[in-house]
Amino acid sequence: MKLSFVEQAEQARNLLLTELQHQVPISLQELELKSVDNQLSHRSLKEAAWRLVEEGKAQFNSTWDLEIL
Repeated sequence: MKLSFVEQAEQARNLLLTELQHQVPISLQELELKSVDNQLSHRSLKEAAWRLVEEGKAQFNSTWDLEIL
């Protein structure tokens, strides 16, 4: 069953926060591989990542991996 945009955005945000709680920087490509079961698009993950950056909860490091602040 295809998820709505709102559901995808919420799942992407939750996935990012869960992965980042482990304090290990992660690339969007790695997140995409982990989200195959959740049917999340690259766009949903990218938008969720940037939203977390804008909220001051995460940042991109010098290699463009996402890490929690």
